[in-house]
Amino acid sequence: MKHKAVFTKVRKLINERELAADNLDQAEDALVSLLEKDRQCDWAYGLLAEIQYWRGEMAAPKDKLALFERGVEYGEEAVRVNENSLEGNFWLAVNYGMYGNEKGILKSLSLIKPIQRCAERVIEIDESYFYGGPWRVLGRIYDKVPGWPVSIGDKRKAIECFEAALEFGPKFYLNHLYIAECYLSLGNKAKAKHHLQWILDAPLSRHHEREDEGYKREARELLKKLG
Repeated sequence: MKHKAVFTKVRKLINERELAADNLDQAEDALVSLLEKDRQCDWAYGLLAEIQYWRGEMAAPKDKLALFERGVEYGEEAVRVNENSLEGNFWLAVNYGMYGNEKGILKSLSLIKPIQRCAERVIEIDESYFYGGPWRVLGRIYDKVPGWPVSIGDKRKAIECFEAALEFGPKFYLNHLYIAECYLSLGNKAKAKHHLQWILDAPLSRHHEREDEGYKREARELLKKLG
């Protein structure tokens, strides 16, 4: 890997984003400085896309769209430099999805194929990336978009993808939350409750306590729908 020392530093700052308010700023500054020296470093663009995602997750509603759009721009640059960029393809897919979510489903159906293409590319490269991330992305598409003839939505395929994600990230909250949502939409309350209860019982992840507390709140709200 090129510039491994920078990658290690930035990866640590992003992973520890909850420990200091300026950790994402420091990570972004380091990546921008690197790209001033090496415009062909695909993973640097990919990690910049990741940073925009995390900022978008924490941002006020009015600011989310612009941040995810910027994440898309960085992700697209990563895959332009290297079509097999692991970080680029994954975080591009994620930012596409979040951008589409902010725009509304009917305005973002054109993003489904690009998201699917990026996720499938990541599966080819490293399907375990970010706790089964590419499978989680595909599952989310199949779960949330309309079915035939409008689009490719398919709840059964979604479950298969989420199960694959759980193989690589059995302790990752989002894998449990997403599959629970899908089971709930299918009317399978028992399986939905199983995964939601896992979230409520699981210990908070070190350095990501605030993030996990948010998932626990979502799980509690979904459990209320089970009656």
